[in-house]
Amino acid sequence: MEQIIKSLTPVALLVAGAVVFVLGTAFLLASDATLPSSSLGASSDLAQAARWLQFLGGAAVLAAVCTAGWELVLRSSWAAAAEIAAAAVGTLLIVIGMLASAVSNGSSPAGAVTGAVGIGIWALLVLSRAARASLAEQGAAQGGRGHLADLWLLAAIGLFVLAIGWGFTSAAGSRGPGIAAGLLQAVGIAVLAGSLAAARSRGHLSARPVLVVLVGLALLAISFLAAAIVAGLAFSSLTALGAGLTIVTAVELAGIVALGLAAWTRVRELYK
Repeated sequence: MEQIIKSLTPVALLVAGAVVFVLGTAFLLASDATLPSSSLGASSDLAQAARWLQFLGGAAVLAAVCTAGWELVLRSSWAAAAEIAAAAVGTLLIVIGMLASAVSNGSSPAGAVTGAVGIGIWALLVLSRAARASLAEQGAAQGGRGHLADLWLLAAIGLFVLAIGWGFTSAAGSRGPGIAAGLLQAVGIAVLAGSLAAARSRGHLSARPVLVVLVGLALLAISFLAAAIVAGLAFSSLTALGAGLTIVTAVELAGIVALGLAAWTRVRELYK
């Protein structure tokens, strides 16, 4: 999986995907901001445009994963290529879920469920990496840098929790599932960020973009937590609801921008 961030072309595609996804989230922010107005049709159109742009951004990320896998095939690195192939399947399911949401104008629960399955596949991949790392570390001295197996396991747990929360968004129109979805997604992202922070503190991750990635993940966790709070509140007007949703989306947008900046920093490092 490391090939995705160690090769220039896949990382450049990640940057392109992040730019398009940021644009889509900006449209979603505009949709939330115009919700209190009398023109509900304009808000709906902006939200629909946001879904299509986010789908295109996800497609670029899928292209990045596939490109990394093809580079491994060309080098005859079959074991790593098989792992990337499984990652591509998981990413494809996430993108299909985004497509289903765009086609159905956000009304189909199948999109969230399909995306959750895709995240679950990524979690299984990370769990398998944790198992392999544990086997490799048995009886081996790791010096002062610490083991990696527990960090991979922590990341897998975070992804599993995120997948469950993502699945709950299929019924997020109800208060209970909406709160559960936001809380589970926030916890999943926080656990994933914790594993990256621990890896950085142990010296396993020394690249400059890691700190920006942690900032982005922290902002995403805050946005999911805010979404849970908004889902649990009873708003008396569209103005109050629109304000709450705008805050949630604004924080989410900041998190995605941070992740995009991290990918761009990585491109500059590889280009040198």
